[in-house]
Amino acid sequence: MEVNKSAKQELRKNILAVRRGMSPEEVAAGSAKLADHLCAWPVYQSAKNIMLYLAMPDEPHMDKVISHALAAGKTLCVPHMRETRGLMDAAIITNLDDLVVGQFNLLTPNPATLKLLDPSELDLIIVPGVAFDKEGRRLGMGAGYYDRFLLKAAKTELIGAAWAAQILEKVPTDEHDRPVNYLVTEEGIFKRR
Repeated sequence: MEVNKSAKQELRKNILAVRRGMSPEEVAAGSAKLADHLCAWPVYQSAKNIMLYLAMPDEPHMDKVISHALAAGKTLCVPHMRETRGLMDAAIITNLDDLVVGQFNLLTPNPATLKLLDPSELDLIIVPGVAFDKEGRRLGMGAGYYDRFLLKAAKTELIGAAWAAQILEKVPTDEHDRPVNYLVTEEGIFKRR
C-alpha cells in the first residue's frame, strides 16, 4: 500500500526547515557529541566493515567518525551514487583524499580510484534520514537510494543518525521500508521501541 505521498512531502519539508535553521556552530557541536556516542558504542567498536554517509551541511557530520574508524583499522565505506538514479554502492575509502567534490557540491568517492565492497560484507551501516520514529522507521529524501541498497545488506546492523529534533512519534512509511534497530543523536544512542 502506497503511503500518502503528500503526507511524506509535507513532513519532509517541515523537518528539513528545522534542520536548515541550525547554525554551523550548532551543527559542529552536535556532530561532535553524536560522534562521541557512536565511537564509544560497543556495536561500532566491534564492527570491522562499516559504511557511513557524507553529510550535507545541515546533517550530523561524520568527519570525526571517519578519522576514528580509519585510525582503528576498520574498512570504511561511503555511498557511491551510480549514473542510474536511485542506485548506489558501498565505496571503500582509506583516507579523505579518496573523496572529490561531486554533484550537488557534495563530497563523493573519486570515480578514478573506485573500490567497491559487497553490501552483504558490511557489519554496520550508519543511515542518514530526514526523520525517524521511535520504531526505527525512516523518512528519506525520496529518491530511494537507501531503500534499495539496504535490501542487499540484509544481515547488517543499522543505526539511524539524526538530530534529536528529527526523531518523531511516527513517520509514514511504505511496506518495503526497512527500519533501523538503533538511533544516534547528539543526545545518545537509543534502541528502537
